[in-house]
Amino acid sequence: MQLNLIAERQEEKLIKQYLEENASEVLADKINNGVQIEKDGKQIINKKTLSGFMKYACNKAKEQAPKGAMSACIDHETVYGWAVHYFEEDSIEETLLNLDGTEYKAVKPKPITPEQTPVKTAPVKPKGPVQFSLFDLAEEETQEEEKETVEEITETETKEIEKPKGNPVYQRYMACQAEYPDAVVAYRLGDFYEVFGSKATFISRELGLTLTGRDCGLDERVPMVGFPYHASQNYFYKILDNHDLYVIENDDDKEFIKGHIRDEDGEITDGVKSEKERMLETLFTLFDYKLEARL
Repeated sequence: MQLNLIAERQEEKLIKQYLEENASEVLADKINNGVQIEKDGKQIINKKTLSGFMKYACNKAKEQAPKGAMSACIDHETVYGWAVHYFEEDSIEETLLNLDGTEYKAVKPKPITPEQTPVKTAPVKPKGPVQFSLFDLAEEETQEEEKETVEEITETETKEIEKPKGNPVYQRYMACQAEYPDAVVAYRLGDFYEVFGSKATFISRELGLTLTGRDCGLDERVPMVGFPYHASQNYFYKILDNHDLYVIENDDDKEFIKGHIRDEDGEITDGVKSEKERMLETLFTLFDYKLEARL
């Protein structure tokens, strides 16, 4: 598959070669033609390059370096994974173009006109001592009770109409996670399966994957690990050694698989491996995979 990427250095040539051998048609189209996004109320094209990816990869490598260290060792597979993620992720912006191919220039925000400062008026002080009757006190108590009631109703209504947090992808992921809260949810996004949140943190340690983050429309990036779909069988097997697995190919194709059952000594009980193979065979048949004999 030919990609319209300019590779000037040897490392860029290696990245380009990997992408040409492994990118899907959807990802290749993004690389060759860019992605149409909305910015400042306009439709523009976000086009990415290999030189832009190298800057992205250097920043990712710095994040992996131990505290106080001047360098970090990153394996090839991790860098290749970063490359797929860089060109796949629409929220990562690089070269922005207008639809006619000209350079896009950001719109400068209009200066905010300061609002006119309201004139403060001094409260009118009552003349002479003020006397309250029992009727005045009873009226004040009634008004206070009504105020508290209104506040309680408003708080309840606010909770009821509170909108789900995050972008649509993250909302769908969390809805699936809520179905099986103890399972590891692997969500197919483009050429990768991705795991989010707290489970991404311990999955990264168990499988030796790089823990990164994704912009999900929240105040902070959500912890995330991902692995290529063409190598997903290996990772699914490893996840099922210790966890239940919930795989979402899209909104219609979902499969829950029970993980290994272990005895008190931590050993896998008899018959579990064959059951695991049966369930994975069903899963890969559903998603048009060929199951390799790995057990």
